[in-house]
Amino acid sequence: MKKIFGVIFILAAIFGGFLALDFAFPLNLNALHRPQSQILTDRNGEIIALRLSDDGFWRLKTDEIPEILKASVLHFEDRYFYHHFGVNFASILRAAFHNLTHSNRIGASTISMQVARMMEPKKRTYWNKAREIFAAFQLEWHFSKDEILAMYFNLAPYGGNIEGVKMASKLYFNRNLNELSTAQMALLSVIPKNPNLNRLDKKSNINALKKRVLSELFKSGVIDESAFNRGISENFKNERFDAPNFAPNFAQIAFKSGISGSNLDLELQLEVQNLLKKRISLLRDKKVKNAAAVIIDNDKMEVIAYIGSHSTAAEAGQNDGVLMRRNVGSTLKPFIYALAIENGLITPKSRLIDTQIHLGEYKPKNYYKDFSGIVTASDALGFSLNIPAVKLNHALKENSLYELLKRANLTDEEKKYYGEAIALGSISLNLLELTHLYTIFANSGKLLPLEFGGNFIDSNVSLISANSAFITASMMENATRPYLNSTWKSANKPKIAFKTGTSADNRDLYTIGVSKNYTIGVWMGNFDGSKTDNLTGIDASWNVVFEAFEILAKRGEISPIKKPENLQTKRICTDAFMTKDCKNFDEDFFVSEIKRDCDFYTNEEIFFLLNNQIIALDDLNNSECAQKFVSLKPLIASPAENAEFIAPDNNSSRVKVQCYAIFGEEIWVKIDDGEYQKIKNAQDFQLNLPLGRHKIGCLDENANFSQTEFSVRKF
Repeated sequence: MKKIFGVIFILAAIFGGFLALDFAFPLNLNALHRPQSQILTDRNGEIIALRLSDDGFWRLKTDEIPEILKASVLHFEDRYFYHHFGVNFASILRAAFHNLTHSNRIGASTISMQVARMMEPKKRTYWNKAREIFAAFQLEWHFSKDEILAMYFNLAPYGGNIEGVKMASKLYFNRNLNELSTAQMALLSVIPKNPNLNRLDKKSNINALKKRVLSELFKSGVIDESAFNRGISENFKNERFDAPNFAPNFAQIAFKSGISGSNLDLELQLEVQNLLKKRISLLRDKKVKNAAAVIIDNDKMEVIAYIGSHSTAAEAGQNDGVLMRRNVGSTLKPFIYALAIENGLITPKSRLIDTQIHLGEYKPKNYYKDFSGIVTASDALGFSLNIPAVKLNHALKENSLYELLKRANLTDEEKKYYGEAIALGSISLNLLELTHLYTIFANSGKLLPLEFGGNFIDSNVSLISANSAFITASMMENATRPYLNSTWKSANKPKIAFKTGTSADNRDLYTIGVSKNYTIGVWMGNFDGSKTDNLTGIDASWNVVFEAFEILAKRGEISPIKKPENLQTKRICTDAFMTKDCKNFDEDFFVSEIKRDCDFYTNEEIFFLLNNQIIALDDLNNSECAQKFVSLKPLIASPAENAEFIAPDNNSSRVKVQCYAIFGEEIWVKIDDGEYQKIKNAQDFQLNLPLGRHKIGCLDENANFSQTEFSVRKF
């Protein structure tokens, strides 16, 4: 009895001593929390990108280990793991005897002892081995077996700078742990035993190692014959995959924001990126080297695809085309039409005048340098005519495009800085800002806050009414576009509102598309700002937008922009020149009565209407603006005020002169202090003028007089 009490006393003393030492020298649990690799996942949990940990390792923690992998590791590392308390003394004695009688050395470390060593690596000495054994006891006392096993899988070295089985699976096989084959798990299970010798990208005969490992697992009953045969048939080569980096520009933003889970849709991202790559390959001979795209979920106001560059291997491909500010070409025209609808200047079927106009020194031209004459507002927008857009924006005065962009916080300068050319894209925006702006057509005219990569564009402002937003979107959706082939016009293709745009010298090629659910923006061009080979957005980028919407449509995620319940149609006068007696009526969307003040019409437009017999003099005389037209001064279209002409021979220069008057077939022109010369109204002619300051005066039949001054100087 005394012996039993003696044994109990000794055991109690040992246990008490252990508890005292455990209290005095606690486990360094911080060692379990090593710096992890930065990870960014998409909305479905797929890995978008990984970055090295702060100490230069690839590490990712996991709690989910496949059972075959567990069984394989336990077979090779610690078969009695679930039956000992951290130390297998029989294995220690067996290893000691082997090492005394053989030249090759074997170890006897259990999984728990290996975890203790991984937590605080030290030089191999007997004293450190004793400390390792004590730490193994501590692990067993404080943690369950499964918790210790999880520590092993997260701390184990897998060759080079890879730690943890999850990262090893990703870098050696480019798979998640649950996607591994039996042979792959078998190979991973033996790397930690000798990580430098067995690392899979350096192993001299990886398939021989695989066969040996599988054979042992089969003989021991860890795997069955079927799994063995499948594993034997797999062939491996020495390789190590690059860490995932599928959206580098987006990932850079997200990592800087400190997020690990994002709203990006990686599958969609890669599909659209492939569309861009294919399109760029077809345009290679047209001097187009770069492309970018962004897709916004209009309901959640999240960026779900962000392709800053179609390929990082492209010329200057490391740049981010989504955030690069560029001239936006004609892409802002829909907002002018929306404002014109809202302010009672037009309806979609209203007739506009596409002819030459002069707004001060600014003389806009259409892309193809011609004029369409009388054209509906829908067609003017659909064919992206420049002059009607500039004219409408000018007529909007203090409710113009500039004011809309200012409310959206997209202007950096005063209105005068951008001038009339803002209607044709003289302002610079980035693709994200432009695409975000287009979401107002799907969100009842409201510009809502947008999330991208953990950042927010914090805007919440109503830019246009819901009715104007829907009508303008319908104009973009239904306008005739001859470049759309029959494939895209077919009934089974998604119907979207979209606009193309091309900046000066064909440098930037845009297409922006909108449905109720999504807004897609695509840019093509060159990051270095060089010209393309006379391409437009029509030639380059619209295909990608349509194909991207088709991808979304196959998911069943495309629906049309919903018509507001209060939007009505009405019989409306659509005349280009509004008189008391309307000549043309049509059923059209109605927001407000057409209201055009006397400043709406330019001299050139009135002259065009009279000259083409669209209106008669009686129409002018009977209009509400008759008095204004009678007293309207002639427009001196050329030369502009304070213009300078260079004399090529240093003596004189040829100068074009052109004057417009509202009334009369003839006009009188005076050069400097010379006599008046009678010419045909709006006729242009050339003068050869000497060096110095000059004046041109124009007088109409109602004695209205205009004058401009200019100079001719040496080269």
